[in-house]
Amino acid sequence: MTIELTRPDALFLLALLPVWALLVWPWAGRGVLYTRGAPGARRSGWPDARATLILFGPRVLTALALAALIIGLAGPELVEPDEETVLEGGSIGLVVDLSSSMLAEDMGDERSRLSVAREAAVRFARRRVYDELSLVGFASDAVTRVPPTRDADLIEQGVESLEIQLVRDGTDISGAVLAAIERLRGSVREPRVVVLLTDGAHNGAELPPLAAARVAEVFGIRIHAISVVSNNEDPRSLAPGIVRERFGIERETVLQQLAGITGGRYFRAVSATALDSIYDEIDRIETPVPRQIPTETRVPLRAWFFIAGLGVLGMEGLLRGSRWGVVH
Repeated sequence: MTIELTRPDALFLLALLPVWALLVWPWAGRGVLYTRGAPGARRSGWPDARATLILFGPRVLTALALAALIIGLAGPELVEPDEETVLEGGSIGLVVDLSSSMLAEDMGDERSRLSVAREAAVRFARRRVYDELSLVGFASDAVTRVPPTRDADLIEQGVESLEIQLVRDGTDISGAVLAAIERLRGSVREPRVVVLLTDGAHNGAELPPLAAARVAEVFGIRIHAISVVSNNEDPRSLAPGIVRERFGIERETVLQQLAGITGGRYFRAVSATALDSIYDEIDRIETPVPRQIPTETRVPLRAWFFIAGLGVLGMEGLLRGSRWGVVH
């Protein structure tokens, strides 16, 4: 516990008190002590203790009052250090596939894969109140729809604006991952996470997905990969040859490796309910981190010094108005 001043420069006014004392205190004079209302002076000189008190008391009290008022003007505050526990989220990049295959209406309730993905992403974003979120849509190219922000409404509007026509058709997973990394790598928040949702295999020409995963690993960015699969054609229910032809084991292997290299998880979503469960699982994995934030409690003391100064001035007035007086 300490005392700090909000305007310490005001204390320089205390240096004027000695000047004031030299100007108003009767160092060279002698006073005559008398009783007010008496026909004549009772005592002369002021070696007497009572005369000294009557002579110097008001001036000492005035000096103390001025000092108290000056200190009050400096704004003294009682400071008590403390700590506050707060939840601090990370930085999460939502990456959503906008290729034409996302228009397939096979996720239940006659909704397209993109519609289901948008709704699930909005619900996920609403829950991540402590995180900094960004949004990237991709097909043959990647486009940043929302830069990193704590504004959940802005993320929601960005997700709802995702349309297939935003970029040329294709599935450049590497470009999408690199775009998300670009949004996250400047963040001071931890952890930094990419949540990648796609229903297709990578067909970009520039960089293989595993190379993009290595880049994410260098920056300490974790990737959770979600593969959207038709509810009516779950790969687990089909013969291996059909799986390889119609769904592409290579696609799922790439997404698994993409997540594994960076320390993330791979998920398969076969329905809207499954996708919500996946986002719930990511919620549990990426929980906000409790942190101790130094805080302090400040109690202003200015009023007490002002009250003390005015009180001392009142005492000075009482002393000057007492039955004793001094004539110089």
